[in-house]
Amino acid sequence: MPLPDPLRSRALLLGSSRYTDPGLPDLPAVRNNVEDLANVLRSPWGTALSGAHCLPRPDEESLPAVGAHLVAAAAEAEDLLLVYYAGHGLVGPDGELYLSLPGTSSDPSLIAWTGVPFGLVRRTLATARAASRVLVLDCCFSGQAIDLMAADTSVVSGQLEVSGTCTLASSPANRPSHAPSAARYTAYTGELLDLLHRGSEDAAEFLTLLGIHEHLARALPAKGHPRPEQRNTRTVGRLALARNRAYTDIVDPAAMVKEGTRLERIGELGDAAHWYRLAADAGHTDGMLRLARLLTLRGDTMQAGLWRRQAAEGGHPVTMNALGVQAWHTGDLPQAEEWFRRAADAGLDEARDNLRTLLRQRGRSA
Repeated sequence: MPLPDPLRSRALLLGSSRYTDPGLPDLPAVRNNVEDLANVLRSPWGTALSGAHCLPRPDEESLPAVGAHLVAAAAEAEDLLLVYYAGHGLVGPDGELYLSLPGTSSDPSLIAWTGVPFGLVRRTLATARAASRVLVLDCCFSGQAIDLMAADTSVVSGQLEVSGTCTLASSPANRPSHAPSAARYTAYTGELLDLLHRGSEDAAEFLTLLGIHEHLARALPAKGHPRPEQRNTRTVGRLALARNRAYTDIVDPAAMVKEGTRLERIGELGDAAHWYRLAADAGHTDGMLRLARLLTLRGDTMQAGLWRRQAAEGGHPVTMNALGVQAWHTGDLPQAEEWFRRAADAGLDEARDNLRTLLRQRGRSA
């Protein structure tokens, strides 16, 4: 299944990172969750949504504002409607689910008056006209938390089933979701973002919702976190959410450099460096030099120098000459002479001129 049409898709990213109720500890990682996930969805390798079609709304204060954003997104989305929430999840006295806002009360008698009833979210998704609806919940449903989003609770998991929608939940209904206080992200969203940024060598060209869940279901328990849950109806689980950045069917080093050049042109320097490195590892000198240039921009001059030297060793005369000039400036005249001579033997006129000058300086004839 291809990626969603960015012009006909909408994403609403909600999260509460701060709370006025002392019974609901702040979750500062949630703001990072929302903002960085929005960046992925807007990226050319993600769903490529425009800023107007991908709304990060961290710490939205009121239920009417949340409702207005959700209803608008549901009315506009024709292909994909994606709704994400991270924060404290609560269970009311009647067993219904509530998503917390900054002003939500942990008092059981006030939860329904101050939180977002999950039933409203569920109903809006179920009646949306989008061909595919995706709900991602990074929360669990209790008001107790120390270094977790919440403590153990009992929730009717059927409430998470939304017709025609793929639901990804960060933990089982009776277990907490982890939100380590010192981490940049909550455990679930952090692993999700890592997958979207790095890709998976075990996946195909696109990362589908089902593939994403299967990856997280392996990775999170291996790190001591709860096993996430996933439910989907129809074929929405096969929907692709992003390109797999670890996938490649490009085997020609020259094509790798070309792909890196394309990505660098649009500002995707990390991805460009990945392709340059693949070409460099395959012995492509231009890939080595382009990688060295990006490494220099990052401040990694040591690695950059190693790649330049490898390009020179691979027979790149311009780089040989450049290394000769560098050695000359640092006073290593024998090394400078060696590089100039090798570049001159390769036919570089500039290196011949540099060699003559250096030899005259050392009192020798060319």
